[in-house]
Amino acid sequence: MNTCLTRSRVQALWISLGLLWGAVAFAQAPPDMRLTPAPAPQGTSIPLLADAPDQEQWEHMMDQTTVRNVTRPALYPVLPPAGQGNGKAVIVVPGGGYQFVSMDSEGFRVAYRLAQAGYTSFVLKYRTMTTARDPEVHMRNMAALFGDLGKRELADHPPAVDDLAAALARVTREAAQWKIDPAQIHIVGFSAGSRTEIRLLEQRHAAVLARSVALIYPPMTQKVAGGPRPPLFLAIAVDDPLFRQGRLGLLDQWLNESMKVEFHLYSGGSHGFGMRPMGTTSDHWIDQYLAWLAKQ
Repeated sequence: MNTCLTRSRVQALWISLGLLWGAVAFAQAPPDMRLTPAPAPQGTSIPLLADAPDQEQWEHMMDQTTVRNVTRPALYPVLPPAGQGNGKAVIVVPGGGYQFVSMDSEGFRVAYRLAQAGYTSFVLKYRTMTTARDPEVHMRNMAALFGDLGKRELADHPPAVDDLAAALARVTREAAQWKIDPAQIHIVGFSAGSRTEIRLLEQRHAAVLARSVALIYPPMTQKVAGGPRPPLFLAIAVDDPLFRQGRLGLLDQWLNESMKVEFHLYSGGSHGFGMRPMGTTSDHWIDQYLAWLAKQ
C-alpha cells in the first residue's frame, strides 16, 4: 500500500505518533510536511559529554523542530526576565520515543513558559537511539515503530537516564552560578522523557535531589520499583493509547508509596499534546502545573 500523506496523518505520525493509519509515502508528501534540515539553536548550551563525535541531525517539519542521532547530550538554559527569578529551577525532558528529541512543543516552549513564571529552566537534549540518516527512510521506520503505540512497551534507553542524572548533578553543583536554590530543582518529562525520569528514580539515589517530578503522558504500565518518591504531578488524556494500555497502573502503585500526588486526566488531547493547542482541556496543563509547582 502506497498512499499520500494528508496533513492530519503527518501530524499523527510526527506529534501523536500512535495514530497513523496506513503506510508512509514520504516522497509524495507536500514539501512543508517533509523533514528538512534545521539549524541548531543559537546561544548558550552546557555540554554533558563533550568528547563524543557529533552526529546529530536537527530537522524541521511544519511547526516542529527536533533533533536525532544525538551523541553529545547538552542542557539549554532558558532564563527568567532580569530581576524576576524565583530561585527555583526546572529540568525539561522532552519525548520522542528515544528516536528523536522533541525540542519545540515539549522542550523550549515549555521552558519559555516556565521562565515567564520566574523559573530558571534547562531543556535536556539527551542521547537518542541511532536512526537512519536519510529522512525518507527515517519517516518510514517511524511509522512502523510507532504505529502500535499503546500495544507494546517502549524499550529502555540507559544513555538517556545517564544524561538526566548528569544534568541534575550539574545544575545542583552550579546552582549558585544560576542563582537558584539547590534544594529547589524540579524535573518535568514527556512520554519517553517521563520514562527516563522513572528509571532515574529507580536507579539513582541522586534523584532524591529533585524537589518534585512531573510525568506528562507517561507509559501508565510502568511500576516504579524502589527509589525515592518526591511530590508527583501526573497529566494524561483519556484518549491517549498509553492511558488505554495501562489505565491507572502507575498511579495506583505510586499511591501505595506516597500520597503526594496531583493527577489530571483530560477528556481529550491524545498523546503528545505538549504545548500545542488541541482545543481540549489538556491545553491548560501548563497552568495547572505552574499552580502546583508554586506550592512545592
